[in-house]
Amino acid sequence: MSPSNASDAAGRTLAVLTVLTLVTALALAGTPVAAAQSGDGGSNAGAGDDTRRCFPPGGYDLTVGDGNPHINVTIHTSLFTSPAPPSALGLSARGVALEADIVELRTGVLFEADQENVAASAVWDSFVVLFDYQLSLPMFADSFDDSTYEPTDGPVSGVETRGC
Repeated sequence: MSPSNASDAAGRTLAVLTVLTLVTALALAGTPVAAAQSGDGGSNAGAGDDTRRCFPPGGYDLTVGDGNPHINVTIHTSLFTSPAPPSALGLSARGVALEADIVELRTGVLFEADQENVAASAVWDSFVVLFDYQLSLPMFADSFDDSTYEPTDGPVSGVETRGC
């Protein structure tokens, strides 16, 4: 391996590690906001309507890596830039290696209430925690019965958590 190829590989590795750190930090940053949503567990209205989008359209796209492996990240900040419902704060990330999706994470907070009808005492009920995670190791599909992991519940209890 030539010195320039070694530095390119080191740069890609550093970039991947940086994005993974960012994804982890943003996922952890969403937890205190969700934990502040105490009460009766939020409303389950619309829980049967799973066809809703995870996040409102838009967001800031970021791709780390230019081939294999790479990570596609979309950061959603409409809660700050356009607070009218639906608006969100969160991220969607998809890691690809060997031309297969390896890890997918979508997490954040969605504001979906009618601003005119939100009572000050129930403002936290207007938010929903979004969480969807999948880890897939297709290279081990022949070795294991199930090479894909998807959690069945969200990371925060006591609030409405919706998958995507």
